Amino acid sequence: MNRRTALVALGGAVVGATATGAGVEVTQAATRPGPHDPLPFYGGFASAIRPDLGRPGRAGSGIVWRADRADRAVALTFDDGPRPDWTPRVLEALAAEEVPATFFVKGVNVRDHGALHKDSIGHHEIGNHTWDHPDLARLDLAACTDQITRTTEAIHAAYGILPVLFRPPYGHVGGSAVLAAAQAGLTTVFWSAQFREDRYTDHPAGIVDDVADTVHPGAIVLGHDTGPTVRLVAIDNLRGIIGRLKGMGYSFHTVSELLSGARPTPGG
Repeated sequence: MNRRTALVALGGAVVGATATGAGVEVTQAATRPGPHDPLPFYGGFASAIRPDLGRPGRAGSGIVWRADRADRAVALTFDDGPRPDWTPRVLEALAAEEVPATFFVKGVNVRDHGALHKDSIGHHEIGNHTWDHPDLARLDLAACTDQITRTTEAIHAAYGILPVLFRPPYGHVGGSAVLAAAQAGLTTVFWSAQFREDRYTDHPAGIVDDVADTVHPGAIVLGHDTGPTVRLVAIDNLRGIIGRLKGMGYSFHTVSELLSGARPTPGG
């Protein structure tokens, strides 16, 4: 019996055991495999190998959490917009402080509210944040590719640019999401600091101290420009956050600018 046949047999045994009432533990095993129970091969959510076993469209792609910089340089990022509720407020604060940021946008919001970023191109950076914010760790290669492709097309139609950065919703990826982003030529961007708004609902100004304590040289800082109202803790204090970091000697950059100034890796 080869490996694939064995896996099919294993799957059938698990389903059969569950159907005959073999116990709760078997049902849990079917939905939560152990560390040595392989997940579906080739094209499933965990696989970074093409389902046709063919050559990927690109040799590789980057995944980053921060930039390797010694100087006090940071990148502010805002996810999930553009939306008319808070995106204009974020843009106004950034303009008042004369700092750029990177916006990871949802394709559906670009379609509906793309004009909110009509003046952003050339100053702020626009990245891909999927079409409608699914958990990519649950999707196969075809679905991940569709989410990324549709969003890139919406960005190009609205702004005449092609994004080079991608942020997966929730910071979740499976192999299929990594492969889809790589084949699209996008660098996958996570973060190394964030606005922890929920800790400061009772004293919103405290978020300024929190960001000052957690930011670091080369930090990619996660924020949002739409969503639950708790996020207003950061938006209402955005100018204060920027001002504090400026006072600490930090400069502000888009993610691409931040990464371009990173130190080369050994042997690079």
